[in-house]
Amino acid sequence: TSSWETVDAYVQANPEIEALMQHGPFVMKANLSHEGEGVFLVKDAPSFHAALHRLTLKERADAKGFVVQEFIPCGGNVLRSVIMGKNVISYWKRPVHYGQEITTISKGALVDKIWQPALLKMGDDCAQVLSKKTGINLAAVDFLVPSAGKETFPLFLEINYYFGRKGLGGMENYYRLLFRSIQEWLMDLHLNPDAVRLV
Repeated sequence: TSSWETVDAYVQANPEIEALMQHGPFVMKANLSHEGEGVFLVKDAPSFHAALHRLTLKERADAKGFVVQEFIPCGGNVLRSVIMGKNVISYWKRPVHYGQEITTISKGALVDKIWQPALLKMGDDCAQVLSKKTGINLAAVDFLVPSAGKETFPLFLEINYYFGRKGLGGMENYYRLLFRSIQEWLMDLHLNPDAVRLV
């Protein structure tokens, strides 16, 4: 992964699209984007130039910065593990259509809480380790699981501090889960968990 402040800086450092494409497809992600907006899969020169154009428009709207990441073939399946206090809730975001590579719930992806249970458990475990090592206690962590190769394990994709709630059962259920986590946190601090209420 490499990060860039501006499109001009990226283009100056990478003037030859052919050289970039020799390493296979890659992904460009705009800063401050949400639910797949500003995520561009670059497979060829036209998709590269389209991504640069969209990133330039974002820059002009004062949304500078983007990252470039290797494209990991995963069949469009994204493993999301939501950290809420000491709890982790994992589920898959799965594509609706075959060949869909960028998968988001806001664009109709399916929420699947039972597919590949061993990998769901691995997502839980990885998110717990991340939480313990960093102190993160409220975030959605996305993992990709490569579809090729003998060993299957989740690769960290990104940490989302602002994330959609549909995969958790909607806004009301999100607040119920968050409330429970807050009460557990208060109990761990030997404070009264009834001091907070869900209204």
